Amino acid sequence: YGCMECDLCLDGRYNLCPTHIHRALGSSADGGMAEQFRVPSQRLVALPPGLDIRDASLVEPASVSWHALRLAGTGPDTRLAVVGAGALGLLAAAGARRQGAPEVDLEARHPHQVEAGERLGAKVGTTGLYDVVVEAAGTSASLARAVDLVAPGGTVVVVGFHMGTVEVNWSPLFHREARLIPSMSYCRHANGREMEDAAAMLADSPEIARALITHRFPLEDAVEAFRVAADRKAGALRVVVEP
Repeated sequence: YGCMECDLCLDGRYNLCPTHIHRALGSSADGGMAEQFRVPSQRLVALPPGLDIRDASLVEPASVSWHALRLAGTGPDTRLAVVGAGALGLLAAAGARRQGAPEVDLEARHPHQVEAGERLGAKVGTTGLYDVVVEAAGTSASLARAVDLVAPGGTVVVVGFHMGTVEVNWSPLFHREARLIPSMSYCRHANGREMEDAAAMLADSPEIARALITHRFPLEDAVEAFRVAADRKAGALRVVVEP
């Protein structure tokens, strides 16, 4: 959530604050699985009517995908493809439709991902080149595929998590004058916060949660929940642990 004092934070781009990488709850700071933790009141997001609190854990990943789409300039005239059909990729497909993209093509590896993508209005399979390509798998192969799919003057936006040095085939980007943009978390924009945008989308479209939350476990079965979440063959997309 940033320092709340620097120019980036005051401008709403708290995702780029130099302190951000040290304040990510459950990642670089303890708190992801804590019973309680304290956060700045400015970072709280009210759940809109229609969004069940049992589904509200999707707001954060939906915000990550929403930011990537907005960063890439997604709109009513955008031909868009998503490479990778995990939760972030599927939420990017749903978010692109919400932001006005008339059609969204999706590359998926597993049958349960294909089914979820179709439920969210995406067409499984890619043809031709795209104005915006969302790389959502976080692998070298998916990044290479995204670069191959970008149209002249288009944008590859990377929401997948890559560590260290990343190799990229520069030739397609160079000859097409395409952009390659890393997307970092989420922030505020002129009309509000991306967290609020994502929450509103989930409230208006309950089918998103129904398609993505494939398993629910009580807290006492958390170990099994993590096992299922890590097993791609189990058909898991998003696993929720509930009190």
